[in-house]
Amino acid sequence: MAFQQGLSGLNASAKQLDTIGNNVANANTVGFKQSQAQFADLYATSLAGSGALQVGTGVKVANITQQFTQGNITNTSNSMDTAISGQGFFRMVDQNGAIVYSRNGQFQLDKNGFIVNNQGHQVTGFAAVNGRISGAQPTPIQISSADLTPKQTSNLAAGGVPIGAGLNLDSRSTFPTGLTQAKVVGNAAAGLTIPAGATLSATVDGVASGAVTIPAGTYTTSAALASAVQTAMNASAALVAAGKTVVVTADAAGILTMASGSAGTASTITAPAGTAAATLFGAAPVLTATGTGVFNPLDPATYNNSTSLTVYDSLGSSHIASLYFQRVASNTWNTYLTVDGAQLPAAGTPMTTLTFNTLGQLTGPAAVPPLSIGQVTSASFTPAGAAPQTLTFDFAKSSQYGGNFGVNSMTQDGYTSGRLSSFATSSDGTILGRYTNGQTRPLGQIALANFTSPQGLQPLGNNSWAETASSGGPLVGAPGSSSLGVLQSSATEDSNVDLTAELVNMITAQRVYQANAQTIKTQDAVLQTIVNLR
Repeated sequence: MAFQQGLSGLNASAKQLDTIGNNVANANTVGFKQSQAQFADLYATSLAGSGALQVGTGVKVANITQQFTQGNITNTSNSMDTAISGQGFFRMVDQNGAIVYSRNGQFQLDKNGFIVNNQGHQVTGFAAVNGRISGAQPTPIQISSADLTPKQTSNLAAGGVPIGAGLNLDSRSTFPTGLTQAKVVGNAAAGLTIPAGATLSATVDGVASGAVTIPAGTYTTSAALASAVQTAMNASAALVAAGKTVVVTADAAGILTMASGSAGTASTITAPAGTAAATLFGAAPVLTATGTGVFNPLDPATYNNSTSLTVYDSLGSSHIASLYFQRVASNTWNTYLTVDGAQLPAAGTPMTTLTFNTLGQLTGPAAVPPLSIGQVTSASFTPAGAAPQTLTFDFAKSSQYGGNFGVNSMTQDGYTSGRLSSFATSSDGTILGRYTNGQTRPLGQIALANFTSPQGLQPLGNNSWAETASSGGPLVGAPGSSSLGVLQSSATEDSNVDLTAELVNMITAQRVYQANAQTIKTQDAVLQTIVNLR
Protein backbone atom coordinates (compact mmCIF):
# COMPACT_ATOMS: atom_id res chain seq x y z
CA MET A 1 0.00 0.00 0.00
CA ALA A 2 1.29 3.50 -0.87
CA PHE A 3 0.41 7.06 -0.14
CA GLN A 4 1.52 8.23 -3.60
CA GLN A 5 -1.91 8.75 -5.13
CA GLY A 6 -3.15 10.95 -2.33
CA LEU A 7 0.12 12.85 -2.11
CA SER A 8 0.15 13.56 -5.84
CA GLY A 9 -3.43 14.74 -5.57
CA LEU A 10 -2.49 17.12 -2.76
CA ASN A 11 0.41 18.51 -4.79
CA ALA A 12 -1.72 18.92 -7.91
CA SER A 13 -4.56 20.58 -6.00
CA ALA A 14 -2.11 22.91 -4.28
CA LYS A 15 -0.70 23.91 -7.66
CA GLN A 16 -4.22 24.54 -8.95
CA LEU A 17 -5.01 26.67 -5.92
CA ASP A 18 -1.82 28.65 -6.55
CA THR A 19 -2.89 29.20 -10.16
CA ILE A 20 -6.38 30.27 -9.17
CA GLY A 21 -4.99 32.57 -6.49
CA ASN A 22 -2.70 34.22 -9.04
CA ASN A 23 -5.64 34.75 -11.37
CA VAL A 24 -7.74 36.31 -8.62
CA ALA A 25 -4.85 38.53 -7.55
CA ASN A 26 -4.52 39.88 -11.11
CA ALA A 27 -8.21 40.37 -11.79
CA ASN A 28 -7.57 44.12 -12.14
CA THR A 29 -4.19 43.94 -13.89
CA VAL A 30 -4.39 45.58 -17.33
CA GLY A 31 -3.56 43.16 -20.12
CA PHE A 32 -3.25 40.16 -17.78
CA LYS A 33 -4.08 36.73 -19.20
CA GLN A 34 -5.42 34.13 -16.83
CA SER A 35 -3.69 30.76 -16.38
CA GLN A 36 -5.16 27.32 -16.19
CA ALA A 37 -3.69 24.24 -14.48
CA GLN A 38 -3.90 21.17 -16.69
CA PHE A 39 -3.52 17.68 -15.20
CA ALA A 40 -2.45 14.24 -16.40
CA ASP A 41 -2.76 10.87 -14.73
CA LEU A 42 0.24 8.73 -13.68
CA TYR A 43 0.82 5.02 -14.24
CA ALA A 44 3.73 2.87 -13.19
CA THR A 45 5.63 1.22 -16.01
CA SER A 46 4.44 -2.34 -16.65
CA LEU A 47 6.98 -4.79 -18.04
CA ALA A 48 4.32 -7.45 -18.55
CA GLY A 49 2.64 -5.38 -21.20
CA SER A 50 -0.86 -5.90 -19.84
CA GLY A 51 -2.61 -3.03 -18.11
CA ALA A 52 -5.86 -4.73 -17.24
CA LEU A 53 -4.96 -4.97 -13.56
CA GLN A 54 -2.85 -1.84 -13.26
CA VAL A 55 -3.83 0.90 -10.85
CA GLY A 56 -2.73 4.46 -11.50
CA THR A 57 -0.15 6.01 -9.25
CA GLY A 58 -1.76 9.42 -9.06
CA VAL A 59 -1.89 12.74 -10.88
CA LYS A 60 0.55 15.37 -12.02
CA VAL A 61 0.31 18.95 -13.28
CA ALA A 62 0.98 18.56 -16.99
CA ASN A 63 1.08 22.26 -17.80
CA ILE A 64 0.15 25.73 -16.63
CA THR A 65 -1.22 27.36 -19.78
CA GLN A 66 -2.21 30.98 -20.26
CA GLN A 67 -5.53 31.73 -21.91
CA PHE A 68 -5.06 34.49 -24.50
CA THR A 69 -8.73 35.27 -24.89
CA GLN A 70 -9.87 38.86 -25.42
CA GLY A 71 -10.38 40.99 -22.33
CA ASN A 72 -12.95 43.74 -22.06
CA ILE A 73 -11.87 47.14 -23.40
CA THR A 74 -12.29 50.12 -21.08
CA ASN A 75 -12.07 53.75 -22.19
CA THR A 76 -9.63 56.02 -20.35
CA SER A 77 -8.85 59.73 -20.25
CA ASN A 78 -5.26 59.21 -21.42
CA SER A 79 -4.98 59.61 -25.19
CA MET A 80 -1.80 57.52 -25.17
CA ASP A 81 -3.48 54.46 -23.66
CA THR A 82 -3.95 51.86 -26.39
CA ALA A 83 -5.88 48.60 -26.37
CA ILE A 84 -5.55 45.65 -28.75
CA SER A 85 -8.82 44.27 -30.05
CA GLY A 86 -7.99 40.87 -31.50
CA GLN A 87 -4.77 38.93 -31.75
CA GLY A 88 -1.27 40.25 -31.30
CA PHE A 89 1.15 41.80 -28.82
CA PHE A 90 2.88 45.13 -28.52
CA ARG A 91 6.52 44.71 -29.47
CA MET A 92 8.73 46.35 -26.85
CA VAL A 93 12.44 46.91 -26.25
CA ASP A 94 13.59 46.74 -22.62
CA GLN A 95 16.49 48.65 -21.06
CA ASN A 96 18.91 45.88 -22.07
CA GLY A 97 17.85 45.95 -25.71
CA ALA A 98 15.95 42.65 -25.48
CA ILE A 99 12.65 42.26 -27.33
CA VAL A 100 9.65 41.54 -25.12
CA TYR A 101 5.93 41.41 -25.84
CA SER A 102 2.96 42.75 -23.93
CA ARG A 103 -0.81 43.29 -24.06
CA ASN A 104 -0.69 46.17 -21.59
CA GLY A 105 -1.16 49.42 -23.52
CA GLN A 106 -0.72 51.90 -20.67
CA PHE A 107 1.77 54.17 -22.44
CA GLN A 108 3.41 57.51 -21.82
CA LEU A 109 6.22 59.65 -23.24
CA ASP A 110 9.62 59.66 -21.62
CA LYS A 111 11.89 62.70 -21.48
CA ASN A 112 13.33 61.88 -24.91
CA GLY A 113 9.96 61.58 -26.62
CA PHE A 114 9.90 57.77 -26.79
CA ILE A 115 6.64 55.94 -26.14
CA VAL A 116 7.21 53.70 -23.12
CA ASN A 117 5.21 51.57 -20.68
CA ASN A 118 5.33 51.70 -16.89
CA GLN A 119 8.60 49.75 -16.82
CA GLY A 120 10.29 52.07 -19.32
CA HIS A 121 10.14 49.54 -22.16
CA GLN A 122 10.01 51.34 -25.51
CA VAL A 123 7.18 50.63 -27.95
CA THR A 124 8.43 49.74 -31.41
CA GLY A 125 6.87 50.40 -34.76
CA PHE A 126 7.43 51.93 -38.16
CA ALA A 127 8.91 55.41 -38.46
CA ALA A 128 7.33 58.26 -40.41
CA VAL A 129 9.56 59.91 -43.01
CA ASN A 130 8.27 63.20 -44.45
CA GLY A 131 4.77 62.35 -43.34
CA ARG A 132 4.83 58.84 -44.82
CA ILE A 133 5.07 55.55 -42.92
CA SER A 134 8.09 53.47 -43.88
CA GLY A 135 7.79 49.71 -43.91
CA ALA A 136 11.30 49.12 -42.62
CA GLN A 137 12.35 47.10 -39.58
CA PRO A 138 10.45 48.17 -36.44
CA THR A 139 12.34 50.57 -34.21
CA PRO A 140 11.45 52.42 -30.99
CA ILE A 141 8.88 55.11 -31.79
CA GLN A 142 9.99 58.63 -30.94
CA ILE A 143 7.51 61.51 -31.14
CA SER A 144 9.14 64.65 -32.50
CA SER A 145 7.96 67.88 -30.90
CA ALA A 146 9.47 70.01 -33.66
CA ASP A 147 7.23 72.59 -35.31
CA LEU A 148 5.59 71.69 -38.59
CA THR A 149 7.29 73.89 -41.19
CA PRO A 150 5.03 76.04 -43.38
CA LYS A 151 4.06 74.89 -46.85
CA GLN A 152 3.61 77.34 -49.68
CA THR A 153 0.32 77.10 -51.54
CA SER A 154 1.67 75.48 -54.68
CA ASN A 155 0.88 74.98 -58.31
CA LEU A 156 0.28 71.82 -60.28
CA ALA A 157 3.44 72.07 -62.30
CA ALA A 158 5.49 72.02 -59.09
CA GLY A 159 3.78 68.85 -57.90
CA GLY A 160 1.26 70.51 -55.61
CA VAL A 161 -2.46 70.00 -55.40
CA PRO A 162 -4.48 72.61 -57.33
CA ILE A 163 -6.78 74.86 -55.42
CA GLY A 164 -10.18 73.24 -55.74
CA ALA A 165 -13.01 75.60 -56.66
CA GLY A 166 -16.27 73.69 -56.91
CA LEU A 167 -18.95 76.31 -57.46
CA ASN A 168 -22.11 77.10 -59.39
CA LEU A 169 -22.48 80.24 -61.48
CA ASP A 170 -26.10 81.34 -61.89
CA SER A 171 -27.09 81.10 -65.56
CA ARG A 172 -29.88 83.60 -64.85
CA SER A 173 -27.42 86.35 -63.93
CA THR A 174 -27.63 89.59 -65.89
CA PHE A 175 -24.66 91.44 -67.27
CA PRO A 176 -23.06 93.81 -64.76
CA THR A 177 -23.98 97.42 -65.45
CA GLY A 178 -21.19 99.14 -63.63
CA LEU A 179 -18.49 98.70 -66.27
CA THR A 180 -17.18 101.85 -67.90
CA GLN A 181 -18.01 101.13 -71.52
CA ALA A 182 -18.23 103.31 -74.61
CA LYS A 183 -20.00 106.60 -74.13
CA VAL A 184 -21.08 109.66 -76.09
CA VAL A 185 -21.22 112.94 -74.20
CA GLY A 186 -23.08 116.08 -75.20
CA ASN A 187 -25.06 119.02 -73.90
CA ALA A 188 -28.76 118.78 -73.10
CA ALA A 189 -29.94 122.14 -71.88
CA ALA A 190 -33.26 122.32 -70.09
CA GLY A 191 -36.14 123.34 -72.31
CA LEU A 192 -34.63 121.67 -75.39
CA THR A 193 -37.22 121.14 -78.12
CA ILE A 194 -36.98 118.05 -80.31
CA PRO A 195 -38.61 118.53 -83.69
CA ALA A 196 -40.79 115.85 -85.25
CA GLY A 197 -38.84 113.21 -87.13
CA ALA A 198 -35.55 113.81 -85.34
CA THR A 199 -33.49 110.61 -85.43
CA LEU A 200 -30.39 109.26 -83.83
CA SER A 201 -28.43 106.09 -84.54
CA ALA A 202 -25.79 104.24 -82.58
CA THR A 203 -23.47 101.28 -83.05
CA VAL A 204 -22.85 99.14 -79.97
CA ASP A 205 -20.15 96.48 -80.25
CA GLY A 206 -20.60 96.53 -84.00
CA VAL A 207 -24.38 96.22 -83.84
CA ALA A 208 -26.09 99.14 -85.60
CA SER A 209 -29.31 100.35 -84.07
CA GLY A 210 -30.59 101.89 -87.25
CA ALA A 211 -32.35 105.23 -87.25
CA VAL A 212 -34.10 105.72 -83.94
CA THR A 213 -36.76 108.41 -83.71
CA ILE A 214 -36.66 110.60 -80.64
CA PRO A 215 -40.13 111.60 -79.47
CA ALA A 216 -40.82 115.20 -80.47
CA GLY A 217 -41.56 117.82 -77.87
CA THR A 218 -40.04 120.21 -75.39
CA TYR A 219 -38.14 118.60 -72.52
CA THR A 220 -38.11 120.76 -69.43
CA THR A 221 -35.32 118.78 -67.76
CA SER A 222 -32.23 117.08 -69.09
CA ALA A 223 -33.20 113.93 -67.12
CA ALA A 224 -36.47 113.73 -69.05
CA LEU A 225 -34.59 113.99 -72.33
CA ALA A 226 -32.12 111.32 -71.21
CA SER A 227 -34.97 108.98 -70.33
CA ALA A 228 -36.63 109.53 -73.70
CA VAL A 229 -33.41 108.87 -75.61
CA GLN A 230 -32.67 105.72 -73.60
CA THR A 231 -36.17 104.34 -74.12
CA ALA A 232 -36.05 105.01 -77.84
CA MET A 233 -32.59 103.52 -78.30
CA ASN A 234 -33.33 100.36 -76.31
CA ALA A 235 -36.46 99.80 -78.39
CA SER A 236 -34.30 99.31 -81.47
CA ALA A 237 -35.11 95.90 -82.90
CA ALA A 238 -31.48 95.34 -83.91
CA LEU A 239 -30.11 96.06 -80.44
CA VAL A 240 -32.80 93.98 -78.75
CA ALA A 241 -32.03 91.00 -80.99
CA ALA A 242 -28.31 91.26 -80.19
CA GLY A 243 -28.87 91.67 -76.46
CA LYS A 244 -27.26 95.12 -76.46
CA THR A 245 -28.46 98.09 -74.43
CA VAL A 246 -27.46 101.67 -73.77
CA VAL A 247 -27.78 103.71 -70.61
CA VAL A 248 -28.43 107.44 -71.03
CA THR A 249 -27.98 109.74 -68.05
CA ALA A 250 -27.87 113.48 -67.48
CA ASP A 251 -26.31 115.35 -64.61
CA ALA A 252 -27.34 118.63 -63.00
CA ALA A 253 -25.19 120.59 -65.44
CA GLY A 254 -27.06 119.19 -68.41
CA ILE A 255 -24.27 116.88 -69.54
CA LEU A 256 -25.85 113.97 -71.39
CA THR A 257 -23.96 110.66 -71.31
CA MET A 258 -24.79 107.64 -73.44
CA ALA A 259 -22.98 104.50 -72.24
CA SER A 260 -23.12 100.87 -73.22
CA GLY A 261 -25.17 98.76 -70.84
CA SER A 262 -23.40 95.58 -71.96
CA ALA A 263 -20.64 94.08 -69.89
CA GLY A 264 -17.58 92.42 -71.26
CA THR A 265 -14.85 93.57 -73.54
CA ALA A 266 -14.56 97.12 -74.80
CA SER A 267 -17.66 98.42 -76.60
CA THR A 268 -18.04 101.16 -79.18
CA ILE A 269 -20.94 103.58 -79.60
CA THR A 270 -21.14 105.71 -82.71
CA ALA A 271 -23.62 108.59 -82.98
CA PRO A 272 -23.26 109.87 -86.56
CA ALA A 273 -23.27 113.62 -87.00
CA GLY A 274 -26.47 115.05 -88.38
CA THR A 275 -29.14 117.58 -87.78
CA ALA A 276 -30.82 115.56 -85.07
CA ALA A 277 -27.57 114.67 -83.35
CA ALA A 278 -26.32 118.24 -83.52
CA THR A 279 -29.59 119.46 -82.09
CA LEU A 280 -29.49 116.93 -79.27
CA PHE A 281 -25.87 117.18 -78.29
CA GLY A 282 -25.04 120.76 -79.08
CA ALA A 283 -22.62 122.43 -81.38
CA ALA A 284 -19.58 120.29 -80.71
CA PRO A 285 -20.60 116.87 -79.43
CA VAL A 286 -18.21 114.00 -78.89
CA LEU A 287 -19.82 111.62 -81.29
CA THR A 288 -17.65 108.50 -81.08
CA ALA A 289 -15.94 106.90 -78.05
CA THR A 290 -14.57 103.45 -77.17
CA GLY A 291 -14.87 101.98 -73.68
CA THR A 292 -12.28 99.88 -71.89
CA GLY A 293 -14.42 97.28 -70.09
CA VAL A 294 -12.69 98.13 -66.82
CA PHE A 295 -13.17 95.69 -63.90
CA ASN A 296 -12.95 97.19 -60.44
CA PRO A 297 -12.83 94.81 -57.44
CA LEU A 298 -13.96 97.71 -55.23
CA ASP A 299 -17.11 98.24 -57.30
CA PRO A 300 -19.59 95.34 -56.96
CA ALA A 301 -21.45 96.69 -59.99
CA THR A 302 -18.58 95.52 -62.23
CA TYR A 303 -18.91 91.81 -61.42
CA ASN A 304 -21.61 89.29 -60.57
CA ASN A 305 -20.11 87.18 -57.78
CA SER A 306 -16.97 86.79 -55.73
CA THR A 307 -15.40 84.45 -53.19
CA SER A 308 -12.15 84.37 -51.21
CA LEU A 309 -9.80 81.93 -49.53
CA THR A 310 -6.56 82.11 -47.58
CA VAL A 311 -3.30 81.03 -49.22
CA TYR A 312 0.19 80.83 -47.74
CA ASP A 313 3.65 81.80 -48.92
CA SER A 314 6.94 79.99 -48.29
CA LEU A 315 7.30 81.69 -44.89
CA GLY A 316 3.86 80.58 -43.78
CA SER A 317 2.38 84.09 -43.96
CA SER A 318 -1.24 84.18 -45.04
CA HIS A 319 -2.66 86.09 -47.99
CA ILE A 320 -6.21 86.58 -49.21
CA ALA A 321 -6.84 85.35 -52.74
CA SER A 322 -10.16 86.59 -54.13
CA LEU A 323 -11.94 85.39 -57.24
CA TYR A 324 -14.42 87.59 -59.11
CA PHE A 325 -16.81 86.26 -61.72
CA GLN A 326 -18.17 88.57 -64.40
CA ARG A 327 -20.69 87.41 -66.96
CA VAL A 328 -19.68 88.73 -70.38
CA ALA A 329 -21.89 86.64 -72.66
CA SER A 330 -24.21 83.67 -72.56
CA ASN A 331 -22.32 80.77 -70.95
CA THR A 332 -19.16 82.88 -70.71
CA TRP A 333 -17.62 84.36 -67.56
CA ASN A 334 -14.46 86.35 -67.07
CA THR A 335 -12.64 85.34 -63.89
CA TYR A 336 -10.44 87.88 -62.14
CA LEU A 337 -7.93 87.20 -59.36
CA THR A 338 -6.60 89.49 -56.66
CA VAL A 339 -4.07 88.60 -53.97
CA ASP A 340 -4.18 91.00 -51.04
CA GLY A 341 -6.06 93.40 -53.31
CA ALA A 342 -3.51 93.39 -56.14
CA GLN A 343 -4.89 92.17 -59.47
CA LEU A 344 -3.12 89.34 -61.29
CA PRO A 345 -1.82 89.26 -63.95
CA ALA A 346 -2.59 93.01 -64.31
CA ALA A 347 -5.31 95.49 -63.49
CA GLY A 348 -8.40 94.91 -65.60
CA THR A 349 -7.03 91.67 -67.11
CA PRO A 350 -8.95 88.43 -66.44
CA MET A 351 -6.99 85.47 -65.08
CA THR A 352 -9.08 83.18 -67.28
CA THR A 353 -12.44 82.84 -68.98
CA LEU A 354 -14.84 80.08 -67.97
CA THR A 355 -17.14 78.72 -70.65
CA PHE A 356 -20.05 76.31 -70.32
CA ASN A 357 -22.20 74.33 -72.72
CA THR A 358 -25.98 74.47 -72.91
CA LEU A 359 -26.17 71.81 -70.17
CA GLY A 360 -24.27 73.97 -67.71
CA GLN A 361 -21.13 71.85 -67.92
CA LEU A 362 -17.67 73.40 -67.96
CA THR A 363 -15.98 73.47 -71.38
CA GLY A 364 -13.14 75.90 -70.82
CA PRO A 365 -10.45 76.87 -70.18
CA ALA A 366 -9.15 74.11 -72.41
CA ALA A 367 -6.57 71.60 -71.24
CA VAL A 368 -2.99 72.77 -71.70
CA PRO A 369 -0.67 69.94 -70.54
CA PRO A 370 0.27 69.35 -67.83
CA LEU A 371 -2.95 71.09 -66.80
CA SER A 372 -6.32 69.47 -67.39
CA ILE A 373 -9.51 71.10 -68.58
CA GLY A 374 -10.70 73.71 -66.13
CA GLN A 375 -7.25 74.21 -64.60
CA VAL A 376 -5.38 77.49 -64.94
CA THR A 377 -2.22 78.86 -63.36
CA SER A 378 -2.03 82.44 -62.19
CA ALA A 379 0.77 84.84 -62.89
CA SER A 380 3.69 84.70 -60.48
CA PHE A 381 3.75 87.01 -57.49
CA THR A 382 6.36 87.50 -54.78
CA PRO A 383 5.23 88.21 -51.21
CA ALA A 384 7.59 90.33 -49.12
CA GLY A 385 10.60 88.26 -48.05
CA ALA A 386 9.15 85.03 -49.45
CA ALA A 387 9.80 82.96 -52.54
CA PRO A 388 7.94 83.68 -55.80
CA GLN A 389 4.85 81.57 -56.25
CA THR A 390 1.97 80.87 -58.56
CA LEU A 391 -1.49 79.51 -57.83
CA THR A 392 -3.12 76.78 -59.87
CA PHE A 393 -6.91 76.88 -59.78
CA ASP A 394 -9.04 73.90 -60.65
CA PHE A 395 -12.55 74.81 -61.84
CA ALA A 396 -13.30 71.31 -63.16
CA LYS A 397 -16.12 70.81 -60.66
CA SER A 398 -17.77 74.13 -61.47
CA SER A 399 -21.15 74.39 -63.17
CA GLN A 400 -23.57 76.95 -64.58
CA TYR A 401 -27.13 76.10 -63.68
CA GLY A 402 -30.23 78.14 -63.07
CA GLY A 403 -29.61 78.28 -59.34
CA ASN A 404 -28.10 80.76 -56.93
CA PHE A 405 -24.37 81.28 -56.93
CA GLY A 406 -22.80 78.94 -54.41
CA VAL A 407 -19.35 77.67 -53.45
CA ASN A 408 -19.53 73.91 -52.91
CA SER A 409 -15.87 73.51 -52.00
CA MET A 410 -12.79 75.70 -51.87
CA THR A 411 -9.54 74.06 -50.83
CA GLN A 412 -5.84 74.77 -51.06
CA ASP A 413 -2.73 72.87 -50.09
CA GLY A 414 -0.73 75.44 -48.15
CA TYR A 415 -0.50 76.13 -44.44
CA THR A 416 1.40 78.18 -41.91
CA SER A 417 3.77 76.71 -39.33
CA GLY A 418 2.27 74.80 -36.42
CA ARG A 419 3.19 73.27 -33.09
CA LEU A 420 2.28 69.76 -32.04
CA SER A 421 -0.78 70.07 -29.80
CA SER A 422 -1.89 66.45 -29.41
CA PHE A 423 -1.77 63.04 -31.03
CA ALA A 424 -3.88 59.90 -31.11
CA THR A 425 -3.56 56.36 -32.40
CA SER A 426 -5.83 55.15 -35.18
CA SER A 427 -7.09 51.60 -35.55
CA ASP A 428 -4.23 50.66 -37.89
CA GLY A 429 -1.65 51.87 -35.38
CA THR A 430 -0.86 55.13 -37.15
CA ILE A 431 -0.03 57.86 -34.64
CA LEU A 432 -1.57 61.06 -36.00
CA GLY A 433 -0.18 64.32 -34.69
CA ARG A 434 -2.44 67.35 -34.58
CA TYR A 435 -0.84 70.77 -34.99
CA THR A 436 -1.99 74.24 -34.04
CA ASN A 437 -2.35 75.17 -37.71
CA GLY A 438 -5.06 72.55 -38.18
CA GLN A 439 -2.83 70.06 -39.98
CA THR A 440 -2.43 66.38 -39.10
CA ARG A 441 0.65 64.31 -39.85
CA PRO A 442 1.61 60.65 -39.25
CA LEU A 443 4.31 60.52 -36.59
CA GLY A 444 4.81 56.76 -36.72
CA GLN A 445 2.91 53.48 -36.65
CA ILE A 446 2.75 51.01 -33.77
CA ALA A 447 3.64 47.47 -34.83
CA LEU A 448 2.04 44.29 -33.50
CA ALA A 449 3.51 40.81 -33.31
CA ASN A 450 1.74 37.47 -33.21
CA PHE A 451 2.89 33.90 -32.69
CA THR A 452 1.84 30.54 -34.01
CA SER A 453 1.58 29.28 -30.43
CA PRO A 454 1.16 32.15 -27.94
CA GLN A 455 0.85 29.57 -25.13
CA GLY A 456 4.52 28.80 -25.73
CA LEU A 457 5.62 32.30 -24.70
CA GLN A 458 7.63 32.61 -21.51
CA PRO A 459 6.03 34.89 -18.87
CA LEU A 460 8.53 37.46 -17.60
CA GLY A 461 6.34 39.35 -15.18
CA ASN A 462 5.39 43.00 -15.55
CA ASN A 463 2.76 41.94 -18.10
CA SER A 464 5.37 40.86 -20.61
CA TRP A 465 6.44 37.67 -22.38
CA ALA A 466 9.49 36.47 -24.24
CA GLU A 467 9.75 34.40 -27.38
CA THR A 468 10.68 30.71 -27.01
CA ALA A 469 11.19 27.77 -29.32
CA SER A 470 7.71 26.55 -28.35
CA SER A 471 6.03 29.81 -29.37
CA GLY A 472 7.67 30.07 -32.76
CA GLY A 473 9.05 33.24 -34.27
CA PRO A 474 7.10 36.52 -34.21
CA LEU A 475 4.98 37.60 -37.17
CA VAL A 476 5.34 41.39 -37.17
CA GLY A 477 3.07 43.74 -39.08
CA ALA A 478 0.70 46.68 -38.97
CA PRO A 479 -2.48 46.37 -36.90
CA GLY A 480 -5.38 45.11 -38.95
CA SER A 481 -3.15 43.25 -41.40
CA SER A 482 -3.10 39.48 -41.72
CA SER A 483 -4.35 37.92 -38.46
CA LEU A 484 -3.39 40.90 -36.31
CA GLY A 485 -6.01 42.79 -34.35
CA VAL A 486 -6.74 46.50 -34.46
CA LEU A 487 -5.98 49.22 -31.93
CA GLN A 488 -8.26 51.48 -29.94
CA SER A 489 -6.93 54.78 -28.65
CA SER A 490 -7.70 56.15 -25.17
CA ALA A 491 -8.53 52.64 -23.95
CA THR A 492 -6.97 49.65 -22.21
CA GLU A 493 -7.68 45.94 -22.25
CA ASP A 494 -8.88 44.58 -18.92
CA SER A 495 -7.69 41.32 -17.39
CA ASN A 496 -9.55 38.38 -18.93
CA VAL A 497 -9.99 36.75 -15.49
CA ASP A 498 -13.59 35.72 -14.82
CA LEU A 499 -13.65 36.36 -11.09
CA THR A 500 -16.88 34.47 -10.47
CA ALA A 501 -15.65 31.40 -12.31
CA GLU A 502 -12.33 31.51 -10.47
CA LEU A 503 -14.03 31.58 -7.07
CA VAL A 504 -16.07 28.54 -8.07
CA ASN A 505 -12.88 26.84 -9.26
CA MET A 506 -11.28 27.68 -5.94
CA ILE A 507 -14.06 25.91 -4.03
CA THR A 508 -13.72 22.88 -6.29
CA ALA A 509 -9.94 22.77 -5.87
CA GLN A 510 -10.34 23.05 -2.11
CA ARG A 511 -12.74 20.11 -2.06
CA VAL A 512 -10.38 18.05 -4.21
CA TYR A 513 -7.52 18.88 -1.85
CA GLN A 514 -9.61 17.79 1.12
CA ALA A 515 -10.61 14.58 -0.66
CA ASN A 516 -6.98 13.71 -1.36
CA ALA A 517 -6.14 14.40 2.24
CA GLN A 518 -8.91 12.00 3.19
CA THR A 519 -7.33 9.39 0.90
CA ILE A 520 -4.06 9.66 2.82
CA LYS A 521 -5.90 9.53 6.13
CA THR A 522 -7.76 6.38 5.07
CA GLN A 523 -4.59 4.70 3.87
CA ASP A 524 -2.94 5.62 7.16
CA ALA A 525 -5.80 3.98 9.09
CA VAL A 526 -5.52 0.82 6.97
CA LEU A 527 -1.77 0.72 7.51
CA GLN A 528 -2.27 1.17 11.24
CA THR A 529 -4.62 -1.79 11.26
CA ILE A 530 -2.02 -3.94 9.53
CA VAL A 531 0.69 -2.86 11.95
CA ASN A 532 -1.51 -3.77 14.92
CA LEU A 533 -2.10 -7.34 13.68
CA ARG A 534 -0.51 -9.89 15.97
